Amino acid sequence: MMNTTKNMDLVLPQFFSVNLDGGENTTIPLRFYLSFLGGTVLKESFGHSELKLKSGECLVFSKITEHCPVRPGTITLSCDPSIHQHPQFLSLKLLQSVPEKTYSLYEDPWGNWVWIYFLDSKNSAKRSG
Repeated sequence: MMNTTKNMDLVLPQFFSVNLDGGENTTIPLRFYLSFLGGTVLKESFGHSELKLKSGECLVFSKITEHCPVRPGTITLSCDPSIHQHPQFLSLKLLQSVPEKTYSLYEDPWGNWVWIYFLDSKNSAKRSG
């Protein structure tokens, strides 16, 4: 569905997805992120998979082909520090830790970057830079 403004005949585009490199088989990162974030699988195939999150955002994982050039992307998550106990968390490679802050940068197995803001005791992410 497209938004229209009241004062103009302009149709504005709507945000559709965050696109990430899905490697050789996009069902693998789809299932990886589904285990972290939950949501609904919209499409699952070897070359293109889509995950709709409960919050409405969509993650699209694509395999690089001649007609679909894909680059690794970056997503940002906020979560409880208990995520360290999630079995898939060990698949993330720590790239940068900021000890005096509550966020760190990781890389997933497909080269996508994942910033994680760890929730404080008040259940709000500290995002000061």
